[in-house]
Amino acid sequence: MKRRLSRDTRSMWITAYLFLLPAAALWVIWFLIPAVQSFRLSFYEYNYAVPINNHFVGLDNYVKLFQNRNFYQALQHTIIIVGVAVPAQTIISLFLAVCINLSFKGRGIYRTIFFMPHVISSIAVATVFMYLFVRDKTLPVLLSHFGLDNVSWFADTRYALPFIILMYVWQQVGFYMIIYLSGLQTISREVQEAAQIDGANGWRQFRFITVPILKPVTFLVLTHGAISSFQIFDQIAAVSGQGQLGSPAGSISTLVTFFYLNSFKFGEVGFGSATAVVLFVLILAITILQKRLFGKDD
Repeated sequence: MKRRLSRDTRSMWITAYLFLLPAAALWVIWFLIPAVQSFRLSFYEYNYAVPINNHFVGLDNYVKLFQNRNFYQALQHTIIIVGVAVPAQTIISLFLAVCINLSFKGRGIYRTIFFMPHVISSIAVATVFMYLFVRDKTLPVLLSHFGLDNVSWFADTRYALPFIILMYVWQQVGFYMIIYLSGLQTISREVQEAAQIDGANGWRQFRFITVPILKPVTFLVLTHGAISSFQIFDQIAAVSGQGQLGSPAGSISTLVTFFYLNSFKFGEVGFGSATAVVLFVLILAITILQKRLFGKDD
């Protein structure tokens, strides 16, 4: 009996590894190898067009990077996007999930409506938003009554970054709403009914039952949201249009656009790779911080 159980267990592990093998192979090919290669290139002056001049430069690319004013501008914009978009989309998606989780007629339709922006092309979303936020259109005129200027947001250096954040959050909240909704549906009705019997109102149930139980879900939403926000690109490319990536006047440049410009437009692959390494370190640091704050059980 013991031998048969051991054979079954071995067969189960072999089956599990076989199912994991394709995903692991793709991870190695599409992430690990490029990441190692990018790290290696960050120590070289490297240009695909003129390979004869490629040579090892040590930390020169990193020194050059941290002396570059445009790098700090891109870093600042990236931090603003992450610092605003991640909390906003987390709070809004949780609120929508709680509302959709209530019993009412037609909630499946609302769930679909809220999720639809996530599956629409980012370029299409940017095109529509740019049309809506043109000067003298309904939204800029309406917002001008609240102290904002009646301008084309995407073409104004003061409003271009908020425009990107607004557009990005609008497109992402539906996805995180579904994740929160799946977490809400795992909460036992018996726990909620027991809290009601003890006199807990809706707010206290949400604060002391729902939020603690959803802590692992919140960690997932924050981590995925931060990683995605660090890598935002399509919306910026659409807004920049025929101008230089990050236009107008570099007001929506990020670390990803800075990396793209230097690596593929200016041909400084080693310098661009140093930017990619810094971006990786930032994402890793944010993920570890979120793990410490939200990932551990109390």
